[in-house]
Amino acid sequence: MRIKLHRLFALAGVILMTGCATAPRQESTVGDYLSARLAARTNDVGAAAQAFAAAQAEAPGSAQILRDAFFFQLAAGNIDAAEPLAAQLVALEDAEDDGLAPMVLAAHAIKHKNYVKARAALLDAGVAPYMRATTNIIRAWLAAPSGGAEAALTSLRENAGDEFKGFYPLQQAFLSEKAGQLDQARAAYQLSVMSFGGPVEVAAYGDFLERVGDLEAAREFYELMAETPGLARIPARAGLARLDDGAAPPPIAATTPAQGAAVAFYALANGILQQTVSQRAAAQEAGYNVGDANYNMPLAFAQLALYLDPAFDGARRLAGSILNVYGESDKAIAMLSQITPSSPYYQQTRIEIAGALSALDRGDEAVTMLRKAARREKKSYDVRLALSGLMAGRGDHREAVKILDAVIAELPVEPEASAWRLYLSRAASLMEVDDWPRAEADLKRAVELAPEEAIALNYLGYSWAERGENLDKAFDLIEKAVVLDPNSGAIIDSLGWANYQRGHYEVAVGHLEQAASLEPGDPTVTDHLGDVYWRLGRKIEAGYQWRRVLELEPDDALRASVEKKLDVGLDGGGE
Repeated sequence: MRIKLHRLFALAGVILMTGCATAPRQESTVGDYLSARLAARTNDVGAAAQAFAAAQAEAPGSAQILRDAFFFQLAAGNIDAAEPLAAQLVALEDAEDDGLAPMVLAAHAIKHKNYVKARAALLDAGVAPYMRATTNIIRAWLAAPSGGAEAALTSLRENAGDEFKGFYPLQQAFLSEKAGQLDQARAAYQLSVMSFGGPVEVAAYGDFLERVGDLEAAREFYELMAETPGLARIPARAGLARLDDGAAPPPIAATTPAQGAAVAFYALANGILQQTVSQRAAAQEAGYNVGDANYNMPLAFAQLALYLDPAFDGARRLAGSILNVYGESDKAIAMLSQITPSSPYYQQTRIEIAGALSALDRGDEAVTMLRKAARREKKSYDVRLALSGLMAGRGDHREAVKILDAVIAELPVEPEASAWRLYLSRAASLMEVDDWPRAEADLKRAVELAPEEAIALNYLGYSWAERGENLDKAFDLIEKAVVLDPNSGAIIDSLGWANYQRGHYEVAVGHLEQAASLEPGDPTVTDHLGDVYWRLGRKIEAGYQWRRVLELEPDDALRASVEKKLDVGLDGGGE
């Protein structure tokens, strides 16, 4: 988004009104502000925090710069630097604050165990609806130091509102267990799993069952959750391993105001993140260009959670994952590397760190890390799948196949549906080493295991269409994939290419143009569009698309093919 001129002019007016500023200082403030806006727009949170702080120091009279400086210090994890800015925001009579500044003041006071100051920070704070539940939870925990867990429970019941009701049960469970009310705690833990069912809730309930000695119920619960998709299976599998080893259960996750508030901030971060992801997916499905992801708000709350409880691995992983999405690979590695081998998140974070290392062209380190993780977690398919993908990305497809051969050999006769990813990944590498019979068998197995997975359907359908085989079946698979994922450029390209292979060029061109608009940076999609233009006699447009392919960094085989087409055309007769 371009910076609007009226915003820039308004900023210049603010600078002039601060008085006694020299011309070079004005230029410096404008430069810092523009640098900060650019960093914020590109999700460089650390650079934005630094530049907004410099701009705010040079233009202390600007409420807008103050708000931006405060927020990006928070998102960057510099809570101690954000706290005095929060105090300035609260002091502004015309502050357009949603309650985040008082929340930071309270968190800072809780960190230093000044609970009276924390309560005062939240006493008359007006908060946005999405933060009311979190505020109420923190207020409840602040009643515990003087009144005990019973006082905190009373506060929680009296102030619980309709917003984000799902945040309350886990906190009620912690406080009930702390108060010795085990039946109420069990019911609240169960409700928290039904409300969100995320990794924190699953771990909390399972841990509780272990602590009260109900090991049979704990095992049944863990076995159920271990088979579910998503991150909830991570603590469940860790719990099963603990039961098998006869290890002691973990302590209650939250017994202090700092820990309770940290869980509340994490729940809010995760809730906002899931909502943002869902909204982006819905917008994309509706055909909108959603642009780059912006997860600054969940990042800010995850940082607050870590500030209050540095040992909270769930919050650390969330913050590190967002940094990875932002391309802040060094910062993501630093964040995720602090998760120790005893954590249930350790295995998943090794995969994420390996991805960050690869992004930094440190592929050898990534391979070493994943091999070490695979040796440590011999039963984990996820680590070895990631390792095979890394080897395939480096062009070593035979090694990728070897890794997946070993994994697939360990599968039961009737594997869980998620095993389709293993077969699909091996098929992709098998095709790269020209072993089509095995690749085709794997693709069929992937579709058999996951008949509603658009990626699996498309991969088999496209492979048949590319080879000119089983075109009727290929069409059926691809058309089903389009229904399942109608805005996938890759799948729309497959539909167009299947029509192309049948000689239906007039039908194919519409699909291939749509695919190219959805995937403008994909050399294969662009190449297909050039081919169909040529078949339709639109040879100038075909040449333009083929030349674009060469600008999109194609692999060696596609580059050679396109260079030949640019020289002699598709029929060998030139233009």
